[in-house]
Amino acid sequence: MCVSHPPSKRGFTLIEVLVALVLVSVLVAGAMGLLAKAAAVIGLARVSTTAALLAMQKVEQLRAAPAVMASGTQQDYFAADSSVSPAASAFFVRRWTVTPGWAATGASSVVVEVLAVGSGRVAEVQAVVGGLP
Repeated sequence: MCVSHPPSKRGFTLIEVLVALVLVSVLVAGAMGLLAKAAAVIGLARVSTTAALLAMQKVEQLRAAPAVMASGTQQDYFAADSSVSPAASAFFVRRWTVTPGWAATGASSVVVEVLAVGSGRVAEVQAVVGGLP
């Protein structure tokens, strides 16, 4: 006598497993895209922050010695880690312009611009340096 057993309701079919794998693959691919975008944004933020710090550093240097400021435009060069670098291998170019102000106050206008050569991003700081004691 042959007794047939009812089909088991436990477990997953092959189609269900394939659909689950496709869904997981799509989610993982989306997450990887977001992680790549986040890494790029973090890199740009690091460049912008370093550029702003280099600009503020120059303003503070000029504020510390306002008597030795020469009017005109000058520039210097930095590597990606903000160490001084030769012009040929520079990642940042820091350019500052000093414009003499009012003779009565002794103040000068200073504009410092830092350009990140690799990314084309610019940080600019404007300040009034010197003045009455």
